[in-house]
Amino acid sequence: MGVFYLEKENKTVVRPNINGILGIVSFSTRIPVNRYVSIEEMASSVVIWPYVGLAIGILGAIVAYVSHFLLGLSLMLTSVLVYVFIIWFTGFNHVDGVMDMGDGLMVHGDPEKRLNVMRDSMVGTGGIATFFIVASLTLTALSSIPESHLIQSILLMEFAAKFSMITSMVIGKDDTKGIGRLIKSGINSKILFILLIINSIIGYFILGISGVCAIIAAVATGLYLSHMADKTFGCVTGDIMGASNEIARVVSLIVLLITFNFI
Repeated sequence: MGVFYLEKENKTVVRPNINGILGIVSFSTRIPVNRYVSIEEMASSVVIWPYVGLAIGILGAIVAYVSHFLLGLSLMLTSVLVYVFIIWFTGFNHVDGVMDMGDGLMVHGDPEKRLNVMRDSMVGTGGIATFFIVASLTLTALSSIPESHLIQSILLMEFAAKFSMITSMVIGKDDTKGIGRLIKSGINSKILFILLIINSIIGYFILGISGVCAIIAAVATGLYLSHMADKTFGCVTGDIMGASNEIARVVSLIVLLITFNFI
């Protein structure tokens, strides 16, 4: 059974707690947490999200190690298995965000019309095409990572993806629906800057300067998507946050590939 979310409109402070962390784990994965969690508690633990991503990356790295280094499967097949495992384990939540954003971007009209299409439960050509592009780039980039850096890159791509997701919460108008507007109250630009320093250090320990570049690219991705959403849809929704996760994953991989050639 999943978490039961109790909504509260109050502004929150950054104060990670067990309830909030469990709520984020349940929201981000298929791990069942039979517990009542308020949105306020989740918002106060938003800064933990990148480290939940790091834990997901560890599981993905285990899949890669078994399939490629133990079973001898090709890098391409290993990349497919890792990607399928990750989007399955995370409940397809963020994939849904990519597809909804793609549908909204395909529409011609004012922000309100685009926003209504993005909120629609139906998936159109724009959503399918956007997911196809993101998935194709992700698989191509991951399978192109040198074997010697594969495990570290999987760790870093999930870490960067979740960091980008909470980055997208910092700027832009709040949505009037969904829990995204409430969760994003747990982070601001000052906290983001502190996290950027901390997470860049972690990125350095994982993959050196390449890791730092990937973290910076993830932040840039989150900021760009939230700015784009603010202009295109009139606000930053939960779908945009999810899309930021998926897009930052492939951006971080591409940045790693580029930096591996020069560093």
